Amino acid sequence: MTVECINLFYIRRLSFGPLCIRGVMERELQKLSWTKFKNLVPDKIDTVLVPVGTIEAHGSSALGTDNYIPTAIAERQAERLSALIAPTLNYGITKSLYAYPGSLTVQPQSYTAFMADLFSSLVDQGFKYILVLNGHGGNNSALKEAAYQVFYQRGAYIAVVHWWELCDELTRQHFGEEGGHAGNNETACVQAIDPALTDKEEFSKEMAFHMRRGADIYPAPGSILLYKKGEGLPNFNPEQAKEYLSKAADEVGSYLLSILKQWKQIDSE
Repeated sequence: MTVECINLFYIRRLSFGPLCIRGVMERELQKLSWTKFKNLVPDKIDTVLVPVGTIEAHGSSALGTDNYIPTAIAERQAERLSALIAPTLNYGITKSLYAYPGSLTVQPQSYTAFMADLFSSLVDQGFKYILVLNGHGGNNSALKEAAYQVFYQRGAYIAVVHWWELCDELTRQHFGEEGGHAGNNETACVQAIDPALTDKEEFSKEMAFHMRRGADIYPAPGSILLYKKGEGLPNFNPEQAKEYLSKAADEVGSYLLSILKQWKQIDSE
């Protein structure tokens, strides 16, 4: 094997793209031909990862922050979970940040119906286990409803994971404080994915607002939303960012793996 091929292997291995070495499976569903898909699902693969997010303001980070993070987690965990990765749904239910330039939204009833149709379609194509990686809090209720509908009507096994909530304790341990919308946790993730996705020079503490329980505010008074006063601002530490994304992906992957093992144990009884 040439040095060039070896280097290409390690570069493309991270994104599960076509490789120089035979026998390594492509994990992105949309990159497969229909014949390759037919040979994989459901006989060899019965699990699919579905990353979802939205387009909305995130302080000095990219509008697509909520899409980039679940996509990155899916790419890092697909092989471990023996899953294919469905194309990321980049549009979601943007609420309090809709007034900020560039933010886009879908109405909750449209989103719920769309996701239920998508889950049902994945069942039709042979997937038994659907693992939804959600990157945006505004989607939570609609995803829960859509997942329940398809579980009830089609008997599908569906888990919806809101990665930042699942990683609350990890965030506190890693940063020594709470996270926040466009705060230390989300900013670290996008910085680790691509440093160009966040701009330290554009950041200002004036972007931040402390959201307290007991108030619903439209629009949000800040594009960085802190859940504990004085905690959660991004620190733009590149090494800490890479370590956090790695740990967060592992945390989510470990939890999903435990779900799959329990589901399959139920099936075997």
